[in-house]
Amino acid sequence: MIHKLCMGEMQENCYIIAEDKNCVVIDPGDDFIKLKNFIDKNMLNIKAVLLTHGHFDHCASCKKLQEMGIKVYIHKLDADKLTGDGNLATLFNAKFENFTADCLIDERTLKIDDFEFTVIHTPGHSKGSVCYIYKNNVFCGDTIFESGGIGRTDFYDGSYIELSESIKKLKPFFKKGYNFFYGH
Repeated sequence: MIHKLCMGEMQENCYIIAEDKNCVVIDPGDDFIKLKNFIDKNMLNIKAVLLTHGHFDHCASCKKLQEMGIKVYIHKLDADKLTGDGNLATLFNAKFENFTADCLIDERTLKIDDFEFTVIHTPGHSKGSVCYIYKNNVFCGDTIFESGGIGRTDFYDGSYIELSESIKKLKPFFKKGYNFFYGH
């Protein structure tokens, strides 16, 4: 089952993929209390946190989740955002606790407990943006939006050309009727 929580002022979508009582959280956002309350209420056991990219509105809760013993995964090209200004918190005057990801990933298959994801590198919004494919579901972060728009490319490592190429990588999943889960 897939649950969606809308987080913080930026209205970022956090997804909880639950199988029985185990779950993986994608982009936990910046409202740790809201996420923790949902997890506790549903008696879920978080196996990992997957980040689609390193911007603050998608990952500001990660430091507290790590303190609970939960591993955080991010693409290797966005890892520096978690410890520097690249997470955009300063730009948006937002609170952010720096942290280091536990696992750096690239484009591959990722197995966490009984969960298996295909990771597709989709740069453009950021150098290390990724989409996670789980069964017939695509978790696309800010690569594309529910409104049909695309992620911003005007931040320091964004690229409209790269984002256009990344969207081409996702077209087969649209054609096959996969469900898309957007970052906003």
